[in-house]
Amino acid sequence: MKTFARQQGVALIVAVLVVAIAAVLATALVDRLNLDIRRTENLIHSEQAYVYAQGAEIIAIAALNADRKNNKYDSLDEDWAMETPPFPVEGGAVVGKLTDLQSCFNINNLNRVINAANINEDIQRFTRLLSAVDVPSASADTVIDWLDDDMQTTPPGGAEDDWYIGLTPPYRAANGPVTSISELRMVKGFEPTETRANTLQPFDKIAPYICALPISTAININTAPDKVLKSLSSDITDDDVIKIIEHRNGGSEPTDKENAQPFESLEEFKTFMQNELKKPNFSTQNMSVSSNYFLLDATAQIGNNRSSLYSIIQRDDNGKCHVIARSQGVW
Repeated sequence: MKTFARQQGVALIVAVLVVAIAAVLATALVDRLNLDIRRTENLIHSEQAYVYAQGAEIIAIAALNADRKNNKYDSLDEDWAMETPPFPVEGGAVVGKLTDLQSCFNINNLNRVINAANINEDIQRFTRLLSAVDVPSASADTVIDWLDDDMQTTPPGGAEDDWYIGLTPPYRAANGPVTSISELRMVKGFEPTETRANTLQPFDKIAPYICALPISTAININTAPDKVLKSLSSDITDDDVIKIIEHRNGGSEPTDKENAQPFESLEEFKTFMQNELKKPNFSTQNMSVSSNYFLLDATAQIGNNRSSLYSIIQRDDNGKCHVIARSQGVW
């Protein structure tokens, strides 16, 4: 009887252990299942958000097409330039913003192969832009050397392979056009350095006013910000910039859509500069009142997932648009 009683005790303990192990396994499986469900849900929402962000390109292209049919100039009082509220979609919302890429200085205009006709004028403009944002003007020489196709250092402040190879880690100059302005972080004078808190790096100072486009482009005087306008000519003063912006925008920032008077032609802008601002010899070389390149900044929020997409849209003279580049996360 004692042996039978001991066997019953052992069997009970084994049964309890089996139940406990089964409970632990069941809990682990449920947790794993919940984790897999959340992971799958996040993946699905992430893909949805990216597709919705791409869908914003369709709306942006439609807006740019309609704008070209309405007029031949581009300005900040037009519908494409206005910020819109989030567009609701299933499970979230999409918001997009179009920016005129010809409102900034195209860094590839400093490449002699791309911009043979206006290279000297654009070098002077970039030098003035550097001064306007408090970056040493000698940094223009290093950018020229980074973009050109030779190994000859531009005096006095240029840099070619012999300088970059001496760095840690070493690398070579691109010696060709850039596809993103972030590449300037590798150029002498724009590389990150240790600074005091709240002190902007040279690249951070210039970044809002430059872009990288595949061909030489003119600056749109209807959309250019103050420092880019100031860099257009040595004949433009700070007061002139204020008067230009007030005229085209209908006042100070932001744009007053009802009172804005954008320049519809370069001849109109030249007349304004000569008559209103007393600049009799003002030249509109490599300027424009319209644009062919735009940046779409689209963000889609689905559930807890967010997808940011940057798309460069090229519009030809007939109004037909093409997406020529995309990047996710950062521009």
